[in-house]
Amino acid sequence: MKVVLLAGGKGTRARPFSDFVPKSMIPVDGRPVIDHVVRYLARFESIDEILIVCEFDSFGNQIINYFEGKGSIILKKISFIEDYKSGTGGAVLRAEDSIKNGSDPFLVWFADNLCALNLNELVSRYHTLKMQLKGGREITGILVTRKHRYEETGRVTVETKDCNRIKEFIEKPVAELESPEALGIYLFSKIVFEYLHQQQETVTRNKQISSFNLSHDVLAHLPSKGANLYSYSLGDKTDWIDIESPVYADRNSKIISRIIDQMS
Repeated sequence: MKVVLLAGGKGTRARPFSDFVPKSMIPVDGRPVIDHVVRYLARFESIDEILIVCEFDSFGNQIINYFEGKGSIILKKISFIEDYKSGTGGAVLRAEDSIKNGSDPFLVWFADNLCALNLNELVSRYHTLKMQLKGGREITGILVTRKHRYEETGRVTVETKDCNRIKEFIEKPVAELESPEALGIYLFSKIVFEYLHQQQETVTRNKQISSFNLSHDVLAHLPSKGANLYSYSLGDKTDWIDIESPVYADRNSKIISRIIDQMS
């Protein structure tokens, strides 16, 4: 199985760091966040190649140079695909030729996301769903989700009939989400490329732009098009975090340490 790591983009939330270094190179526990992701995924026997989609300019070359010669350490093939700044949807499409040469399914992972995902369980879930579908229906993919989120600020319970007197203060609680949150980790079948091409054509025709977003322009429209997308919940014991910036990483150092321990 092949993995597509999305490591392009401007990383505006990580400025000023991302004015000089790619967001996926934010240091976490002494190594770039993308290094943690690559090493974790490489430990799964089902993974035979990791495709890193990044720009081939001075920014992307920092990622390429970092992994040069590390294939013998990681023990998995690492390939690089040029990101033409065509959005996250276009970035996945750039990997199409490489993915078509592999087996179904394939994994898409945003390179600044840390998570000790049980990949074997996720893949097993995919194949079970595939066998359960009837009437010629095909599975399009599985989105990794979670039902809870760690809040960064305190929450209060107020008594509205008593001039909003605070009854309770909870420091950075774990919030239960009404709807599961998609986490930027996807297990797709190759059928998804048909939808990617369709949406790329629609977006470029209607908006007169060359880039399109995987979430907003593709995934948001797939259920209405009859695509079979499924949710895979991480559960309460597996954490996830998007390393938005070095400052954000510092604020969430305890969660990050816990995730790295889970990954190792």
